[in-house]
Amino acid sequence: MSVLIPSLDKIKKLVIEEPVLESATVYLEGLSFKHVSQSYVSWLNDKEVCRENRHGRGNNTIELTRKYVESVDNLDNIAAFAILAKDTGKHIGNTSLGNISWENNSGEISILIGEKSYWGKGVAKETYRLLIEYGFNQLFLHRLYSGMTVRNKAMIKVAESSGMSKEGIFKEAFYKDGIYVDIVMYGIINPAHK
Repeated sequence: MSVLIPSLDKIKKLVIEEPVLESATVYLEGLSFKHVSQSYVSWLNDKEVCRENRHGRGNNTIELTRKYVESVDNLDNIAAFAILAKDTGKHIGNTSLGNISWENNSGEISILIGEKSYWGKGVAKETYRLLIEYGFNQLFLHRLYSGMTVRNKAMIKVAESSGMSKEGIFKEAFYKDGIYVDIVMYGIINPAHK
């Protein structure tokens, strides 16, 4: 059985327009100016929220956050989403399927759960599942990957429980707060391509 794949232009349009992705507990909608708030900015300035990512290296502001949102809008190589709690509609984090390489049919999953009250409640796992389905079933990508620091045990667990396999370690690839930390890479191949 062969799969009818839409034209690359139609697939890229799905990245630019970011459809709403929905699970039982969260939904993802295209990140836009309506999501820029003082809460969002506070996540980016919170040392605990940003300990294991590139954020939190300076003082973030509403204006800088708006510039970021504007910079990822209408690009065909990153689908940036706001993560919203389904029961309340509250914006609790952001995620993206970015660094999309149309030549290699691959993309990178990134996530930030800013609202700490949602940590450990399966939000990251649900978000990864939605992005993997989106990347494979709507964008027809071949490979998805995600990197995290080796000390970020929660995200390692999310990657593994999402069916990703450990691909390797980038030694001392992340520098923050005067410390170099190894990055562990996880990836998954589209099962329809096996």
